[in-house]
Amino acid sequence: MQSGIVNQQRIFVSIASFCDPMLTFTIRSALEMARHPQRLSFGIVDQNVTSVESELPTGEWRNAYLHIDPHHSRGACWARAMAMTLYAGEGYFFQIDSHTLFDPDWDVTLIEALETVSAANGNDKVILSTRPFAFEIDGDGTISRKRFTVSTLKLVPKDPVLKLSDPVMKFAAYNSKEDRDLPGFQISAAFLFTRGRFVEEVPYDPYLYFHGEEQDISIRAFSRGWDIWHPNKVPLYHLYKTRADGEAPLHWDPRFEERRREKWLDLRTRAHRRLADLISGRLTGVYGIGAVKSIVDYLRLSGLQLED
Repeated sequence: MQSGIVNQQRIFVSIASFCDPMLTFTIRSALEMARHPQRLSFGIVDQNVTSVESELPTGEWRNAYLHIDPHHSRGACWARAMAMTLYAGEGYFFQIDSHTLFDPDWDVTLIEALETVSAANGNDKVILSTRPFAFEIDGDGTISRKRFTVSTLKLVPKDPVLKLSDPVMKFAAYNSKEDRDLPGFQISAAFLFTRGRFVEEVPYDPYLYFHGEEQDISIRAFSRGWDIWHPNKVPLYHLYKTRADGEAPLHWDPRFEERRREKWLDLRTRAHRRLADLISGRLTGVYGIGAVKSIVDYLRLSGLQLED
């Protein structure tokens, strides 16, 4: 790996946040734990009643911040697509959720892993992605990291049948019991690290809603020649929500939904139909199947069975 050159490139950190009180926590953790915080660029879409721009840490890093009232939001994928528009040519792209905790030197860990996999496989179009381990915050503010294995986590479908009539599948994080980077076919939207040009080749589809986004981006990336890998070293943690009282509201919260012209159920229905159109080949252009590999190639790799 040409570390002297590669590590000089900036990392664009994409964060789409919806009424999340952990947003500034996430940004501070990323900065404090990075070996080279000055090489970070944040693209933040903050869907909140009140802007938190004045609370964001300042320094040599870059912040591109967009504030949107929650009732104007059209869902997670729409917000992630908006965050991608803030990309400014950085060498690496890193998509996370707005409730994330980092290990020391996470930036170097991810770059070295990406470059190692790329060199070993002769393809620089590599995506590192898996479901992050968890962290929790106790009542006294103590943070606990919940890394239950040193082995690599793979994303596997709970059912191998992919139905066009109901295309959204459920995936689980499977303990591979192997301590190495492993090839995969499914991306986790909460942890996606790759080349910066991924933004231009595989932009997020803003017409998707929430469920099915990982299938969509995985299939479209694969069909354009990108290889998905599950890394063994995962230097970040995710705060998995339990929907307890006091947590941040979800997009379909009634207080925002009542002010929207397009309701969340309509957005979800459209998104499911759009995913089916992608898989069937009816969806064309940048949000459709690429020209490098076909949906048949994807089914062969994943072992999924397509049914009408």
